[in-house]
Amino acid sequence: MTRVKGPTGDATTDATETTRLLATSSIESRDGESVASSSGSGWDGYKDFEGLPWWRRPSVFWLLGPYVIFTLAFGGVVIPKLNLILDLVCRQYFADKQTHDPDFTLNPALLADPQRKFGSDNPDAIVVPRIGHLSDRYGRGRLMAFASVGGVLAELITVLAAQFPEVVSYRWMILGSVFDGMTGSFTAGSIMCYSYTSDCTPPSNRAVALGLIQGCLFAGLAFGPLLAGFFIKWTGTSVYLFYVVLGCHTAFALFVWLVVPESLSKRKQLAAREKWEKEQELRVQTSGSWLHTIRTANPFAPLRVLWPTGPGTSPALRRNLVALAADDAIMIGAPISAGAVIILYSELSFDWGNLESSLFISALSMVRVFILMGLLPLINYFGRIRPAARLRRESGVAAVERNSGADNLDVWLLRIALMSDVLGTVGYVLSPSEEFFVTSGMVTALGGLGSATSQAIISKHVPSERVGQLLGAIGMLHALARVFGPVLFNGLYAATVGFFPKAIFVLLTSIFGIGLLASFLVRPHIVWHDEPEEEREPLNPGTFDTAAEQVPIDEDQVFFTTPYSFALVNLKPLIPGHVLVCPHSPHKRLTDLTPAETADLFTTVQLIQRLLARAYFPSPEPEAGSFSVAVQDGADAGQTVPHVHVHVVPRTPGDMGAPDAVYVKMAGEEGNVGGALWDREMERPKPGGGLKRVDDEDRKPRTEEAMGEEAERYKAILKEMGVE
Repeated sequence: MTRVKGPTGDATTDATETTRLLATSSIESRDGESVASSSGSGWDGYKDFEGLPWWRRPSVFWLLGPYVIFTLAFGGVVIPKLNLILDLVCRQYFADKQTHDPDFTLNPALLADPQRKFGSDNPDAIVVPRIGHLSDRYGRGRLMAFASVGGVLAELITVLAAQFPEVVSYRWMILGSVFDGMTGSFTAGSIMCYSYTSDCTPPSNRAVALGLIQGCLFAGLAFGPLLAGFFIKWTGTSVYLFYVVLGCHTAFALFVWLVVPESLSKRKQLAAREKWEKEQELRVQTSGSWLHTIRTANPFAPLRVLWPTGPGTSPALRRNLVALAADDAIMIGAPISAGAVIILYSELSFDWGNLESSLFISALSMVRVFILMGLLPLINYFGRIRPAARLRRESGVAAVERNSGADNLDVWLLRIALMSDVLGTVGYVLSPSEEFFVTSGMVTALGGLGSATSQAIISKHVPSERVGQLLGAIGMLHALARVFGPVLFNGLYAATVGFFPKAIFVLLTSIFGIGLLASFLVRPHIVWHDEPEEEREPLNPGTFDTAAEQVPIDEDQVFFTTPYSFALVNLKPLIPGHVLVCPHSPHKRLTDLTPAETADLFTTVQLIQRLLARAYFPSPEPEAGSFSVAVQDGADAGQTVPHVHVHVVPRTPGDMGAPDAVYVKMAGEEGNVGGALWDREMERPKPGGGLKRVDDEDRKPRTEEAMGEEAERYKAILKEMGVE
């Protein structure tokens, strides 16, 4: 008997030869029950920050306070700034025009302030994707602060123009918008916040974290105008408000630069820089320097990340990324673009004033805040957290979180959000009364689920070193929507207000309908398999290498798949429950597998053991029986088929006579052939070693129907275990 020392060095526990040296999961409770780590220790995103004090570890909660201030300033200054511009430019113009020409009609497009939006959003569309890509290589914090510098300069010019209109012309405010656009404006700041959140949040909780960020945005839009109104009433002028907004922008920039911990470790930043440099060298070599220059000068070049090619990509990945980008642009761009004309329509149809319009906008924003900060976390808890905890308790294996694309919950949340947008806008079209119109608006607010979900899904599709680049491209689409969307909706409203003012809602319904159809193109569990370079080479490259291609397998006989492995039933099982676990790539030897493939293969073996325990043991715990787990690696070990496969055989007393008889019987070639078909077309290793060929005539091949029924049985058990 051995004395095992506890973490303090004192002998605390008696251990014998039968004592387990390792817990069944990464964290085990004192009573032996596996428990989940509340910190998400199963996710490798935390590894670079282990051992650091709390003030140096990145978290979404670092951003919530400053981002609320940022969005309050953004939401509160919109109307006062518009009024300031109108006062400075045309204080008496419209009144005089209407006095001399009673038939004069105000063009509603003017209320959207298009000249300033173009000045800000046009550079914005070019700058945002580049900031996103840079942040993958140099970190999020500094570029998040940089995005606020333009806002600081713009508000400084606004303060000067408001305080000294005789000295500083209102035309200088256009230059402020250009400054704002050149640093990415509000769009770049938001994209950096989303990228930061994706860096430090596990995939299972990412939609909730992004929902908190977007909840802050809508809280700012809800309370910003209200607070600004009270502040102006208290001070008697809007000039002091611009000083406050200037201070908010400055405080946000300083806080995220000096206080917020960086979410990308130096290791990841350096790896991303090295990878980018190699990609640039390869592009120059393959396309020539002049062609490379033309491509990089293309303003739409950042959108190429939505159509990736090369190792690890697939047509399904490209389809998902394009569909998700379109849906995200629709869910973000359409409400922003149509917001002004929706207010104009409501004021025209229901005789609303500033108070009613403000209450309507605030109510919509508050419903979105409740959905993002209250409803979405509940859905995530009951749809992901609890099932995962139950799986850990029942299987004893703590799942390792990694980006694996959208799951089924993600996809259905996206579709439900878009469906609510469609139903709400149809309600706008059919609304016979003010109450029906407001109710329809509340239905559209449920679409707030979609924006957080879509960006979480997008970040799950790509490696961590490409999140900023991808979200930067998404930000470019947002900026373009902010440029061209108001032109489209304002123009349509101006053209139809005299005979069919609801035409804008028909257009909105059509746009959201297209987004809903696009959401049905999104398939779960599609991901960009972009491994680190050190994991791309096999441990023993050479004679036994095979092409790493997807293997032809009989899907009816496969009952579980992972990104690198699959489990299938056997053609001629030694005993009931004898199954195989294989890598997707038909490697001949175990040492040909990459580290990622090896880890995934044996993690899958552990899960299949727990599945078989439920199916064949007296109780569902693996300790209720035994297993024979074997890999015949090479001809001298009895390998008779040319691909790596792991035998998993549930054992009970007396099932095969002598306990070791299973290893002799595994030398029978047909006993090693299951639903995997590629092994029948490849040259087999020559049998050698001390094992004789086994006469397996007593093991007759099973029918495809019998094998399919067994696979369906295992799928049902996996579903009970909470594994999809």
